[in-house]
Amino acid sequence: MAQTLARLPGPVAQRQQLRLEKVGVIAGFLIGLVLAVGLVSNLVGELGAPEWLEFAAGAATVAVLTRLGLSASAALSRKLAR
Repeated sequence: MAQTLARLPGPVAQRQQLRLEKVGVIAGFLIGLVLAVGLVSNLVGELGAPEWLEFAAGAATVAVLTRLGLSASAALSRKLAR
């Protein structure tokens, strides 16, 4: 993951921001995966939806929470940089 949302001056600040964003992405992915496998899969399954819809809902959950993890960590890194 070489991309970052915010631009900070100085190589040290950029490395710290990138590390924090990586942690946010990983945390968002893991939380999303747990929710997708546990909660979302069960809820969609109880509704009698087809398997492909269960998979799509789980994948969307993981994608959204990964993006939220990146956004939250980017916002935190900007606050810490001030």
